[in-house]
Amino acid sequence: MRTVILAGSLVAWASSPIFAAATPSAWPREHVVARDDAAGRLAVSTPYYTVVHDLRAGGAIAAIRYPNGRAPNLLLAPISAWIEDGDGTRYTDCRDAAARVSVRRTGAGADSAVVVAAEGGLLDAEGRPCAARIAAVYEHRWGYIKIRKEFIFPAAGARVRALCPVDTVLAPSLSDYGYREGVSEKEGAGAFAFGSCRWARMRPGDAPLKTPYVPRYMMFVDAGVEGLEWFAASDLSQWEYRLAGRRGQGLCLLEAPLEAPGLALSLRPLESAEAPIVCAGSRVFDSFIGMPLLEGRARAPWLHASFNRNRGAWVAAEAIAAWAARGISTVHCHNDGDYYDDGLFWRDGSYPPYPPADMERYDGVLAECRRAGIRTATYFSNKELHPSTPEFKEHGREWGRMDARGNLRHNFFRGTSEFGAQMCLKSGWSDFLKLSIDRVLSNHKLDGVYYDWNTALLCCNAAHLREEGVWDHWDIDELIALMEWTRRRVGPEGLVIIHNTTTPMFVLENFADHVVATEWGYKKWTNEAPPLAELPLEWNLAGARSRGVISYGLIDAAAPRRLHRLFAIEALLGGVAPWPAGPETFELVPALAPLGAFEAYRFADWRQTALRLEDARCAAALYSRPGTTYALLANLDGKAREARCTLRPEALPYPLPAVKSAALLPAPGAAEEAQAEVKLDPRELTGGGAVIALPGDSIAVLRVE
Repeated sequence: MRTVILAGSLVAWASSPIFAAATPSAWPREHVVARDDAAGRLAVSTPYYTVVHDLRAGGAIAAIRYPNGRAPNLLLAPISAWIEDGDGTRYTDCRDAAARVSVRRTGAGADSAVVVAAEGGLLDAEGRPCAARIAAVYEHRWGYIKIRKEFIFPAAGARVRALCPVDTVLAPSLSDYGYREGVSEKEGAGAFAFGSCRWARMRPGDAPLKTPYVPRYMMFVDAGVEGLEWFAASDLSQWEYRLAGRRGQGLCLLEAPLEAPGLALSLRPLESAEAPIVCAGSRVFDSFIGMPLLEGRARAPWLHASFNRNRGAWVAAEAIAAWAARGISTVHCHNDGDYYDDGLFWRDGSYPPYPPADMERYDGVLAECRRAGIRTATYFSNKELHPSTPEFKEHGREWGRMDARGNLRHNFFRGTSEFGAQMCLKSGWSDFLKLSIDRVLSNHKLDGVYYDWNTALLCCNAAHLREEGVWDHWDIDELIALMEWTRRRVGPEGLVIIHNTTTPMFVLENFADHVVATEWGYKKWTNEAPPLAELPLEWNLAGARSRGVISYGLIDAAAPRRLHRLFAIEALLGGVAPWPAGPETFELVPALAPLGAFEAYRFADWRQTALRLEDARCAAALYSRPGTTYALLANLDGKAREARCTLRPEALPYPLPAVKSAALLPAPGAAEEAQAEVKLDPRELTGGGAVIALPGDSIAVLRVE
């Protein structure tokens, strides 16, 4: 009989849902663990994914599945570890069917974890063991797994030519990928490089990604549907030069060979074409696997605004009421620079930021927003501390993010005006930042926080390390801990907004309500909107979180105004919204009002194939619920077009056995004579196609039942 380990006890497996769906996915809960020794499987589950360990393959992770995803398993091969000895023989952990695998729980509630520990041998293709052994620890937390692979060599040492803690084959659907390079100043990277993701696609037969530097981060996505990520822990030296004693002696290999399905991924901190090295004792490699929390439901477009002191002209109650009337759901105070040259701004790390009269006005804005039903947050930078603060003067160099020469980086705008100096969370800065956030939330009636610079960055400050020697590191462990702390601090119904342009990360976004992206790093829109297929991957990523895409980061300042409308249309086709919301958004979003509660629907973006518009400049997205689907039809051309629309009802997110009725809904604000629905013939729609006229730069809504 299959058994389940739940809260430390054994109970019979049940087929009913394992969690209530009412709790927001950003709020962590306990995992369900099911061990089936007869089948050789250990499953660790949340409502949003299941991770399966193969007990007959060294306890390795052999399956990752999303109930609201598409692929039956994102892994076509277990995530194995192996070494290659001096003679070229490869020994892998996945061949050990007798590995000892244990499971235990730590913590409780939102801070709970499931720890799977495996210890076994490394065997060659004939089942012969080598002298080395391996111990693996998988700490399952909310939305991610922290993994420690420890290779244990004999005291006398063993000759090793290659060592690989991560080797697997990913589902071919995860063909869009991004990676943050493993290069540093030593290889010519900028001293304070941001480390933005390099984006690409991997199709069968494409040239492989091959680099001697293991990336710090890798993401693999079935765009708009699901994804997976891997990244190194804070101690980068494990992956960079502890084995060979110098950098560039490893290998990251990603390829999609024509003769085999899937994307083969191998991450090797050692790949020596020269003489083997001798390994003795223990070699440890810490890393993470992150999974998006796919809720399987649509979201209303996220309409957001911001405010600041504005020379003392704080936003008025009438303006806040107008925000609410337009559909603004959240606002945040953003005043991190001296924009008005009056010296009154919120210096990062300072409190209180303003004179008493202004603090009263600040609280007044929060109160008016609350009365209007708008949720509020205040800006915090995870990486900046203003030099005017006592904390910087006392701890700036101790906490600061340094380059290889020991320099600090100050972030300036407009010449000598300063936002702050860059800090590293792998220091006392983390505790002070939490203190800063807590005192603001404790003294003001806010719903939560807005985090800028919400990304891990490379740092060379030796004061942040617990051992001798200058080792490169980044602050990813500490950033994840900050996000976990933040969600606990604001509670399950609190508000967490994060900004992570060019460095999206599922693990961090899992604890957020909304994500801001695309401020910079991409080609500017000048005269035309790009084709939908050329939008940045982080536009809607895997569809796991409510997103705002920054238009001022992408649209050139001299571009024609119609591009702002096209930006809003393309955003809606991706299930996201321009950030902050502008007039074009307010004009277009009311077209979706007939849907009612968005949570009742599944959303499929413009890549869906159930409903097609046979025109290269037209596209459609779907909101589907049992019995009814609303299709958002868009014309991305400035001229009116007639597009033939064809529907496959069986391919809808909620399939229809037959189409009984179809109608184009009147556009918001349409003239009185255009207020009636336009009926379509269901037989035409599901047969040869119905011709639909779409004005230039427009959207229309089609209801199908």
